[in-house]
Amino acid sequence: MPYIKSICKAGRTKEIAKYYTKRYKPKGEKRNPKEKETSEKQQKVNDRQLVRKLTRILNENFDETSRYVTFSYAVKNRPPDIDTLLSHRRELLKNMRKVYKQDGQEMKYVETTEVGDRGATHIHMVINDIDMRKIEKLWKYGFVSSKPLDDTGQYRRLAEYFIKYYQKTRRTDKQIQKKAYNCSRNLKRPKPKKKVMRGERFRKDIRVPKGWYLDKESVSEGITEDGYEFLFYTLVQINRRI
Repeated sequence: MPYIKSICKAGRTKEIAKYYTKRYKPKGEKRNPKEKETSEKQQKVNDRQLVRKLTRILNENFDETSRYVTFSYAVKNRPPDIDTLLSHRRELLKNMRKVYKQDGQEMKYVETTEVGDRGATHIHMVINDIDMRKIEKLWKYGFVSSKPLDDTGQYRRLAEYFIKYYQKTRRTDKQIQKKAYNCSRNLKRPKPKKKVMRGERFRKDIRVPKGWYLDKESVSEGITEDGYEFLFYTLVQINRRI
C-alpha cells in the first residue's frame, strides 16, 4: 500500500492527487531532503491552496447561467476609507438578497473587493442567474459590468483572479478583508476523498477517460514540503449539448 490517491469531485470536474507519505511509499524509497521553509515559499503554497479551494467552490455551485459581476465606483464617489467601502458592500449584499427573494430565489455568491494601484475600487462577485437590470439599479456609486460564465465548468482561472485581487493589498494599510474571498453560506463545499492504493509506484502517465479532457494547466508534479513525490491534475467532463 505505497501511496495515497485523493479525488475531489466538483461540478463537472474531478481533481486527482497522488502522493507518497512517510507511511505510504514504495519499499526502500527514501525521502528527499526536506526543504527549508521560508515565509515566501510557504505563502506561495498557501495561495495555491486558496486557488484550489475556491476553484472547487466555483465549479460545484456555478455554471454558464451564472454571472461574473463587477461593481465599480465613479471617481467622485470613491469611498474615503475602508469602513465606508465595507458599509457600501453590506448595503449592496442586503439589497441583492431582497431582489433574489422577490424573484423567488435564494442568492448564491462569491465576493472579493479590490483596490487598484491608482485608487480605483471594485467589488467583484460571481452570482447565480438573475435579471441583471434589477441588480444594476441597486448600485448608485458608479457603474456595473457583468458577463455570463463560460460553459466549461472549470473556473480555475477565475479563482486565480480573485486571489490576485486579494494579494494586491494583503498585509498593507489598504487591506480590506481578512479573507481572500467571502461566500454565501448556502454554497456546497466539495471535500476530497482519500484512498490508500496498492502497487509499487503511482503512474505518472495521465489516463483521460472517454467523455473527459485534461486541464493541462492544472498538472503539477514535484516534491512536497515534507520531501515526498506528488502528482496533481484536473479532469473536466465534456459538456455535450443536445
